[in-house]
Amino acid sequence: MITLIIIVVVLCLLIVGLVKLIDKYVNPKLKLVISIALWLVSGLFGYLIYRSIQAPIEFDELKEKRFQVAVNKMNDIKAVQLAYKSLRGKYCDNLDSLIQFVENEKFIITVRKDTSIIDVEKNRQFGLSVGPDGVGGYYKDIVIVDPIGKVSIKDSLFKESDRYKRLNMVRVDGIEAPVTMKAGFVTRNEAKVPVFEAKLKKESLLTDQDQDLVAKEMKVVSVDGINGEFIQLGSIEEVNMAGNWPKKYGKNE
Repeated sequence: MITLIIIVVVLCLLIVGLVKLIDKYVNPKLKLVISIALWLVSGLFGYLIYRSIQAPIEFDELKEKRFQVAVNKMNDIKAVQLAYKSLRGKYCDNLDSLIQFVENEKFIITVRKDTSIIDVEKNRQFGLSVGPDGVGGYYKDIVIVDPIGKVSIKDSLFKESDRYKRLNMVRVDGIEAPVTMKAGFVTRNEAKVPVFEAKLKKESLLTDQDQDLVAKEMKVVSVDGINGEFIQLGSIEEVNMAGNWPKKYGKNE
């Protein structure tokens, strides 16, 4: 911005100086032609200065829109991965398989009932018995979980939308940016804990933009920005289900 201000000041001084020279030395017949030429040059420089200011603003607006679409995609992936883990005990390592999971699998709907039953072991330990009417002795509380039906993953998570079919791709403004994913396990307290990681390169969402601005975005470090080269959900190296985007894009926990 300081460089831009210096350029504007220099141009203004240069134009003023040229105008004085024209008035003093140039043939009156040529003044009109030179004046028109100066106005054209001034207009060109003015436009270039305007674009140098406006281009980063427009880039940021477009970037924010496209990044929001990508974050929404990551949240869809997270929802499906949590469903997958609830049924399979681990995370899926392939986005195509995750799409098939949404198409074909169902949640089991259950109902929980609190009840009490005779604690046979404790009664035996204390030499107690329960009469035919069920009175006397020790009882213990239990929870009975009964399945009462099923609902498809697709209907539960996406209702009437078919956007789950494109979990492996972010499409916006004619741009297609692939999402990559991997899954595995990490060891915590001698136990294997499932983890997964989904990533999308920011550059792939900005291929039609000024590459100088894109290069700058790849190196951004800011509390209000998505730092680094990727939009990322989760981690393959640690137990972490968060995304690397700030709160303005929505929940990342």
